[in-house]
Amino acid sequence: MNEETQLVVMTNGQATTTSREVAKVFGKEHRNVLRDIDELSDQVGVLKNEQTPIFTEETYIHEQNHQEYRQVRMNKDGFTLLAMGFTGSKATQFKLRYIQAFNKMEETLRSQPALPTNPLDQIVLLAQGTTQLSKEVGKLKNKVDELDGNQVLNSARYEYISKAVSAKVREYANVNNLNYKKVNGELRRDLNRQINEVAGVKIRRDLRDKDFDTVTQLISIWTPAAATIYQLKQMELEV
Repeated sequence: MNEETQLVVMTNGQATTTSREVAKVFGKEHRNVLRDIDELSDQVGVLKNEQTPIFTEETYIHEQNHQEYRQVRMNKDGFTLLAMGFTGSKATQFKLRYIQAFNKMEETLRSQPALPTNPLDQIVLLAQGTTQLSKEVGKLKNKVDELDGNQVLNSARYEYISKAVSAKVREYANVNNLNYKKVNGELRRDLNRQINEVAGVKIRRDLRDKDFDTVTQLISIWTPAAATIYQLKQMELEV
């Protein structure tokens, strides 16, 4: 934000500044600025306009003694009315800076879509915003889940799969009356090939967290490929 727009702030949908800020910029005593505002208020009754008051009473806490003091907030009309009484070349420069700041802030306001005033329209807008927020949260959750799922298996899950492979190979050998020690290597190679193929990895160490359920299901229903079964029979004939 540049120096000009720092002179004003957004308050209740309006670009405003304060009597303290004006006093600081124009090099005046704050009490004198308040006095000028009071005189203007007495003359034109601007403080009584409750629809769009150009001057609004406020208080602030002093930074040093922490006491509460009075200040006045004003919109562009209030500032223009007040600054009419400030004269001199420097005062003119400060007025121009303030006017530029007000114009920039008001331009920013105009560029923003207006919020509905009808309660039903407000509810619809809120519902649309909630729906959009839910979608964005859902997208973010999916991205987080995807990142988590692509993590390499932790040691506990990897060890679980290793034990499941060993148990399945032993089970197959026992059920088919095969010499476990003799066929162990061939069966493990077959099961590992199928695991890697299903998970889309080159070696079992590359298994990802998202592969865990698929791999454990594969192990539970695994049977050797036909080529492996043929190789096992050839090994049995060699006995």
